Amino acid sequence: MLGMRQRLAWLSTAPLMFAGLIAGHQLAYRLVYSSAHAREDALARSGHAYFGYVPLALTVSLGVLLGGLILQTAAGLRGEARRPMASPLIVLLPPIAFVVQEFTERLIHTGQVPWSVVLQPAFLLGLAFQLPFALAALLIAWALDSAARAVGRALRDQPVPEFRIPAPEPARVVAVPRTAGLARGYGERAPPFARRP
Repeated sequence: MLGMRQRLAWLSTAPLMFAGLIAGHQLAYRLVYSSAHAREDALARSGHAYFGYVPLALTVSLGVLLGGLILQTAAGLRGEARRPMASPLIVLLPPIAFVVQEFTERLIHTGQVPWSVVLQPAFLLGLAFQLPFALAALLIAWALDSAARAVGRALRDQPVPEFRIPAPEPARVVAVPRTAGLARGYGERAPPFARRP
């Protein structure tokens, strides 16, 4: 059960950390290369051509985040215990991922990794942004998880209204009394009246 709760926590934490990683990455390049043309050139030379797919990746991350929040709400609805807090060391994952990402981009693009990349302003600034963005992502994930759990608990504590379809009342059959033959104009055993021409 503990493993399930930790995986549930990752469904909301990982997409936000990924968004923070990309945001820090792009913000660093925007600040270092203020000219759009120079920025495009620097991104193309350093293997960042995939930035065109970032909206798709963020959309998928948003879907995972919403799925995680729905599962957190369901866990609160079932009354499951609160998930354990993630280790504070989790905020170190985005800076590590940023360094690995930068080296991998250059390795794929040029076939080699220039070690001078760690001295480039865009790299240093991007790395500096990763820790605050990771901390913000962790705090936002914690707040969203808490809100989703609170919604689940609130829904659980509400009385469930009973929806009953009223049963139809049985139809009442009223027996019509049979009128006597004389009341209808002829006797019970007599032949019918002949019509006069």
